[in-house]
Amino acid sequence: MNKRLIVLWAVRILLIALILFWMTTIFGFSAANGEESSSLSDRITIKLVHFVEADYDSLSKTAQQKLFHQVSFVVRKTGHFGEYGILAGLWLLLLLSYEKVRKLKWCAVLMIPTIICLIYGVFDEVHQGFVEGRAPKIMDVMIDTAGGFAGAVFIRAAWLIFRRTNERLGKKC
Repeated sequence: MNKRLIVLWAVRILLIALILFWMTTIFGFSAANGEESSSLSDRITIKLVHFVEADYDSLSKTAQQKLFHQVSFVVRKTGHFGEYGILAGLWLLLLLSYEKVRKLKWCAVLMIPTIICLIYGVFDEVHQGFVEGRAPKIMDVMIDTAGGFAGAVFIRAAWLIFRRTNERLGKKC
């Protein structure tokens, strides 16, 4: 085997390991009971609330609770979006390591990791239905899928920029 092929397979193995690690991480977040999950997002939320509203502590309790719940919602849904954006990005990088995939139409290439995220999002939400204090939500599956699509678009755009830059410099991708 030539050196380029060995490096390519090493990258593929690394990407597979990262995908499995990330899917396990998502599963771990879903396995946290309602109290643990809220505790994690609340720690992030409180920091953001103080960043968004410098006078947060001087607000009335009602205003504090309202702002906290609004920011908490954004934090939780952004978490879903980001988790699945990363997952789709990793899947797309793995797929793009195969020349046959790179020859497919771009919309087909984007749909593969998006569909993987949709399926894993459904699995994730069903799993949450068995965890104390958690409940499956169709909206979360939609956010997961949208995050997956956005992550795939981002990686695809970065890939195209990288490839065109290398072509201009005369390097083979």
